[in-house]
Amino acid sequence: MTEKEPKQSTLSMMLSVVSRFMLPATLILFATPFVVLLFYSLPATDDFCKATLAFDCVPQPSVLAVTWLYYTGWSPRWLTTLIQSFVMSHFNLVFAYGWLLLAVIVSNVLALWYFFRTFFRLPRTTSLLAAAIFYAAWVASLPTPAEELYWLTGATEYYLSLTALLVLISLLHRPRRALWYYPAIALLSVAVPGQHEIAGAFLCVLLLAAVVIMRIEKLPPHQWKFSLAVATLSLAVVMLSPGTARRAVQEHRHVWDVAHLPYWMAHSFYHGLDWLRYPSFLMAACCIVLLSHQEQQREGAEPQSTGWMGLAALGGMFVILSEFGLVEMASGNWSPDRVVAWYSFVFWLLFVCALLTGLTEISRVRFSQATRIGVFTLLAIALLGSTNCREAVEDLRGPAESYWRAGSAGLKRRGGTVQFDRPSRYPNFAMHQQITSDPGCWVNRCMANYLRANTVVGKHSTEDCP
Repeated sequence: MTEKEPKQSTLSMMLSVVSRFMLPATLILFATPFVVLLFYSLPATDDFCKATLAFDCVPQPSVLAVTWLYYTGWSPRWLTTLIQSFVMSHFNLVFAYGWLLLAVIVSNVLALWYFFRTFFRLPRTTSLLAAAIFYAAWVASLPTPAEELYWLTGATEYYLSLTALLVLISLLHRPRRALWYYPAIALLSVAVPGQHEIAGAFLCVLLLAAVVIMRIEKLPPHQWKFSLAVATLSLAVVMLSPGTARRAVQEHRHVWDVAHLPYWMAHSFYHGLDWLRYPSFLMAACCIVLLSHQEQQREGAEPQSTGWMGLAALGGMFVILSEFGLVEMASGNWSPDRVVAWYSFVFWLLFVCALLTGLTEISRVRFSQATRIGVFTLLAIALLGSTNCREAVEDLRGPAESYWRAGSAGLKRRGGTVQFDRPSRYPNFAMHQQITSDPGCWVNRCMANYLRANTVVGKHSTEDCP
């Protein structure tokens, strides 16, 4: 044995250890300020209405009653309203708010874990690492984390549907003969459209494409056809609700702006091109591919050609951008950031699937430990150097704690006239409570119900009633 061989062996071991622990350490370091800020979040706007089971600022006798009123008078997302009203009315939001937000995040990460494990047959630990990498890159790229992460109404309304969607598709991909299988498929197929219509529409297109592919591949499509039938009925219940028509008339600027369809489509595909240039996302996709490649090398498995899955993922990216354009055309307005974040999540996941399933040539390439560490380092720079990460650290070092202390003290008051002082500065990731100087504003009235007060007034507030 030459002198160089022990040195090379020692270096190889060191690189292997660095490669193994670098990603978890980066993810923990990145996630820490975001998780801590969850517990400095306060309820805002719609949260007070859901917590008091109020429709049009009038408290209702039960969760089912307020769900029915929302379904017929405002929002067709009946399951979302049911979950929000039940959960928020049974918890003290001052103390439980952060835990409820964390529960939504954990559900998304676990659903991603189940998806990666089911579709790509990765080990449990590797699947969890891939899920955490993907979610961290998404968080680093969020346009307004205050809406997507730190506002309970927005988080449950948009991102719980992602959890149900991922679990459903994973179950359909690996059919089982257990007694619970088809009831679970039916419940999730109803749940996804019931949580949000954009998730339901995408699910129906996805299921229809899967049935066609199963036919072409001469595989039994029974579970896919069953899910498609149930999801279509559920989506019809959502889209034909009286609340859909009423909200469209009152909230949308120009319903079904067909005349400007090319404009809306161009806007949506511009978003897609913009998403593909995000450094955190590109590095995350490379890391997930490297993790999958490493597991294949470790098991000595030959790469399997799954070109149709890669093409299906690329087709799904086209479908999700087309749906985005149609949604904007239907409302006649640009989508809010929380909607953009939902579409970006699905778009990026489909892109990762296209890389993992469509480019089998990557699996034949041998990557050194130094190459892996280099890619992992670029991911660490992209995550920890992102604007969202810097602003999260700034909130922790700055106004987050004082904002929470003042706000939580105000939410403990009861009776009479309650005055809220406007914060001298909102934290970067704090959802504005939108308490105005007008006690007749619907936010003020719902908060008054929550505090059992006569009136609520925002002292020196410059905010308009939303």
